[in-house]
Amino acid sequence: MNQLRNLVLKAGDTNSTLGERHQAFSELVRLFQDMAYAAAFAKLGNYDLAEEAAQRAFISAWQRLEQLRTPEAFPGWFRRIVLTECNRLTRGKHLRSTSLDEGLMVVSDRTDPQTALEQDEQTRALFNAINELPANLRLIVLLFYVKEYSQTDISLFLEVPLTTVAKRLYSARHRLRGLTANKFKAKLRARRPSRNRTFADKVRAGIYDDYVGQYQFELRPDLIVTIKKEGEQLIGEAAAQRNVLFAADDSENELRTREFDGCGKFVRDGQGRITHVIYYEFGREMGLAKKFC
Repeated sequence: MNQLRNLVLKAGDTNSTLGERHQAFSELVRLFQDMAYAAAFAKLGNYDLAEEAAQRAFISAWQRLEQLRTPEAFPGWFRRIVLTECNRLTRGKHLRSTSLDEGLMVVSDRTDPQTALEQDEQTRALFNAINELPANLRLIVLLFYVKEYSQTDISLFLEVPLTTVAKRLYSARHRLRGLTANKFKAKLRARRPSRNRTFADKVRAGIYDDYVGQYQFELRPDLIVTIKKEGEQLIGEAAAQRNVLFAADDSENELRTREFDGCGKFVRDGQGRITHVIYYEFGREMGLAKKFC
């Protein structure tokens, strides 16, 4: 709990450098990426959509972190953001969900066709049984199978007492009694975000994408700054000048130029979205620019 509190405080501390804040938030991504995926998958029933929703949720959480008043409440607060992103993905759309048994058959090197058939039928029966569980029990099962989180971790994430977690786990296991879960767990774990750095890298890229766009100076409408991403670099272009941008080491929410002493401090709205940048050269404020695309 102390680790979680310290990470949330550091990630949201505007007195820390942007690099330090990103590092702390990256650790939060590592801790909660599998939970986010499990929650999204329980809601959407689709691997790719679940991963997309989880990534969007982390970016949204980064943008809104200052709205979290109690660091210890991060797990439940973040779960609600995950569900919000799931709803956004499905809003106004009829999305095809992948049933739990579809595409989950693990390729086997067994040579006995009868044995293979029997075990596949047992596995399909498990998938069907999980599909039929109430949503709250299905999520418990997925959290447990994707990564065997402790009941305390699940309790904080679901914002329910430990006794409720224990009861739901017992109820889910009772309903699934007699069904072998090994293949199901193997497939889910093969898809969980923590299997490699790809998921975390996409979240990191998404956070930096927040800066990307065009900014028009209010006192000089003819002057437009364009920030774009090229590979792993952020590039700023304005008035035929091109500069590499980087996260500052001695300030809060700002980017600096490598070529000279210039920096931009970014302003966010109540939803955490960047709306303006205040530009400085050699410590002198040069103007306010509004993000328009």
